[in-house]
Amino acid sequence: METAKSRHANLDPLIQQMVSSVTELDSEYAIENALVWLRRECNCERAMFYQFRGSMLLTIVTSNVDSNWRHMYRRSRMLLEDPVVKYYREQLGFLDWRKAFQLEPPSSSYNEAVASHQLNPGCSYGYSHQGQGFQGVTSICSLNGLTRSLTAADKYLLSSLVPVLHMVGRGAKLRSRGLSEKEIEVLEWVREGKTTTEIASIRQIAAPTVKYHLKSIYNKLGVSNRAQAVGEALSQGIIK
Repeated sequence: METAKSRHANLDPLIQQMVSSVTELDSEYAIENALVWLRRECNCERAMFYQFRGSMLLTIVTSNVDSNWRHMYRRSRMLLEDPVVKYYREQLGFLDWRKAFQLEPPSSSYNEAVASHQLNPGCSYGYSHQGQGFQGVTSICSLNGLTRSLTAADKYLLSSLVPVLHMVGRGAKLRSRGLSEKEIEVLEWVREGKTTTEIASIRQIAAPTVKYHLKSIYNKLGVSNRAQAVGEALSQGIIK
């Protein structure tokens, strides 16, 4: 009978191959590639990879999921009510989506969005590395549209690969940028064309505070206005 140890020994070359591919490719493309590989190996229809810090969504990459999901998730700030994210604010590891939705029932509109994009049944693996430059960044890899329960081999793949994806995702880029979570959020709203007054209203802060964040952003990015800040942030992958 095959033991867990022998199963893992058989999988290790596959993992090493995938890790090598991830570290040699552009980060988002590498993550997309890894998700396709996970879908094939774990027999699931869809897969997603998120990174977040606090209330800020840093990375969202999907495989075989309607692109409207990413648009909705960002624009509607679905991160704030996502039961899977809420779970991973307190603990890490594996999570069946059924448990998450029972612990933190989302709104009917959220449930409808999940159903329309055929994301259930799903299972996630949450990971956070608290080393220098990664404080507060959590990565979640979800396998969705599962056709069977995850096996020990599936879980071994996820737990081995997600730490690598964590290192190449956008959270890693924050190590050298020096922008705070609040500054990145202000940049996101500037990219959407919001005025200082509108951003202040959205964030429920004073307009001078928004201006202070913008001045700090300009200094850190070496630019002098909003358009340049957005352009530089896009080119560096700080915002998408």
